[in-house]
Amino acid sequence: MAVDVPPENSAQQKVNGDEVNGDSARGAMLSMQRIDIWCEKWGDWCNPILVKETRQALKSRQFVITFSLLLVAALSWTIIGTVSLMPAIYDTPSAPRMLLGYYFVLALPMLLVVPLAAYRSLEGEIDDGTLELLSVTALSPKQIVLGKLASAMLQMLLYFVVLFPCVSYAYTLRGVDFPTTVVLLGMLVIAGIMMTIVALFFAPLSRSRTGRVTMLLVVIMLLVGAEWLLGLAAFELIFGDGDWQRDMGLSQISVLLGGVLLVVPAVAHLFLTLAAAQLTPMIENRSTKIRVALLVVNATVAAWIALGFEDSFAFVQQMFLGGVGLMFLWVLASSMFVSESAVLTPRVQRTLPQSFLGRATLTWLAPGPATGLVFSVLNILLLLGMLVGAFVSIAIRGFVFSSSDVREMETLLQFSCAVAAYMTCFLVLVYGVMKALRRNNNPRVEVGFAALVVVAVFSALGPYGIQLYLNDFLEFPYSHWQATNWVWTLYNIADGVDCSGVIKTLGTIGVVGVLGVMFMNRALVRPRRTATPERVRQELGKNRDMAESK
Repeated sequence: MAVDVPPENSAQQKVNGDEVNGDSARGAMLSMQRIDIWCEKWGDWCNPILVKETRQALKSRQFVITFSLLLVAALSWTIIGTVSLMPAIYDTPSAPRMLLGYYFVLALPMLLVVPLAAYRSLEGEIDDGTLELLSVTALSPKQIVLGKLASAMLQMLLYFVVLFPCVSYAYTLRGVDFPTTVVLLGMLVIAGIMMTIVALFFAPLSRSRTGRVTMLLVVIMLLVGAEWLLGLAAFELIFGDGDWQRDMGLSQISVLLGGVLLVVPAVAHLFLTLAAAQLTPMIENRSTKIRVALLVVNATVAAWIALGFEDSFAFVQQMFLGGVGLMFLWVLASSMFVSESAVLTPRVQRTLPQSFLGRATLTWLAPGPATGLVFSVLNILLLLGMLVGAFVSIAIRGFVFSSSDVREMETLLQFSCAVAAYMTCFLVLVYGVMKALRRNNNPRVEVGFAALVVVAVFSALGPYGIQLYLNDFLEFPYSHWQATNWVWTLYNIADGVDCSGVIKTLGTIGVVGVLGVMFMNRALVRPRRTATPERVRQELGKNRDMAESK
């Protein structure tokens, strides 16, 4: 027999149900508000430029057109490639051809469109004057550059997600193994990020109209060259014999992977630091971070070379590649370090090391031509010491080499000592030239590299031309009068001629020149920290409190 519920009980249950539903709705709303607040705080902490750049990029005509063309190209190649492979696609491995087509479809936006868009975005900030508005905010130049890079990487991710199903389809057609596919895609992603960083580095390099056009042409040439070289590498990787893993071996694969994980991030950090330094005002310290980034590059290259120590052949190759790369890097960097302005602003002086140990070790990271000269010479000697230590370690571990290999190592060591000696002498001369130029002018640090080129050219052609004239334009042998002719000296060393006497003389002259610069510029080499004014300390405290409250 059914029992009817009294009306008042049913009404009470309805009220209770409404209260429960209301509480759950309010709880869900509060949870969503908490999530929204957390996301907003995380986004502000991450990078505000990323939000602005992402919105602008995804709404821009360039992204819409590129994304649409990418979809059309992927669909077209899927249809055309599949139909052209019929009917052999059912029983014959057909992945290489399809995968190569998808690679070129994906490589065009990632290696050309996205880096150019990042370049134009940062260049547009400079042209429109919005960069000056950003500089008065709490954003640092490094955050601005990282925001541009993060926006570009997000666009790359969208392009990559679109093409990933197509790559998976090509992989199912057989003919390309999984490691090759991973290496191909990883190579493309790393190259795209690196070329975007390079484009961001070139964007603020010149402020004049002619210079911007020149930089744009240079960036386009670099991007097209990277596209071509990476395309050749992808073709060889896909259509090779497929035994690259067996041919390279586990040791060489580990060395290559170590180079990607160690050297590539260090170089990327260096270029990002250089790009941020160009956006930093002149009153700020723009040199210390660059010097630290160069030290990181030195450490990572040394660690990468140490990975190939077990394989003597790979070790020698790595020493050659790493040594040549670091040589060109320090030739460019050291010529700019000795060309910096000797005037330290009060803001920079307030950040100098104060303790005795800090002044003894960290002073060489402070901006200035004298500290730059000492810093560059110390790093050149450090690289030379690393090379000597590598040869000593080879001898201690008992690697068996022939007499010709020993002679080649001795020649390489003497060649490196000669390069270090010539570089030290040239830096002292460039320091003097730039000091004379700064008496009546305020040249940029890039002029230091031009001064280094001029000094190197005249040091080689000067004595050669004079002796050629005195010898009635007839051939003459190498002598100590050609000691400054670095081209002839290095050629003789590579040819097996002993030039140790010239190297010792030049090394002594270079060391004496550096010591002379330190003695004549004690205040520049050992700058002292100035006290922070009370007003500035109060302003910094207010800014810190505002940042913590947010």
